[in-house]
Amino acid sequence: MSALVLQGCSDIAQVVPERFVKPDNPFCLGLYQNNDWLDAAVSTESRWGLPLHIALAELNMPVGTEASAYIVPASSDWEEYRLASENWAGTVADITTALDFLGWHAQMASQRNDLNMNQAGKLYIASRIGHGGLYRLEYHPDPVLIRQADSVDQRAQQYRQDLKSCPRIRERADSFFRWPW
Repeated sequence: MSALVLQGCSDIAQVVPERFVKPDNPFCLGLYQNNDWLDAAVSTESRWGLPLHIALAELNMPVGTEASAYIVPASSDWEEYRLASENWAGTVADITTALDFLGWHAQMASQRNDLNMNQAGKLYIASRIGHGGLYRLEYHPDPVLIRQADSVDQRAQQYRQDLKSCPRIRERADSFFRWPW
């Protein structure tokens, strides 16, 4: 009898729906475990059109001495975002606000600087030095910023590949029922 029970347990992965299976990919697992990141990234993608993998790639760059900041936007662009969004309480330390800013900023960069939403490195530069700085090409003399932008490009490509192995990741965002790992 116990052999039958053990056999049944070993076959449970075949019966459990795919959305309840714990992902093997560390990137996917991180998103599943950080619901606020996932929800905010999917919301940003839906609202502004900034692909999830690009928004998350921009968040992983070093942001200076303040470890609690997710982004370091140009102050003029940050103030313009706060005025446009009326998000007066929003801070760079809040993941939802940080991702919403990146989505808004990417949309503005596509309009003002003719950038494509898939140009992760240039969008990163635009968010760091501002729309005007990008327009005037102020980032060219800064090799550190160029290297960071290249890293964002590479990370975005990696995240895009990683997302292919995340079962039903977008369906999981804002889901009422979340599998508790």
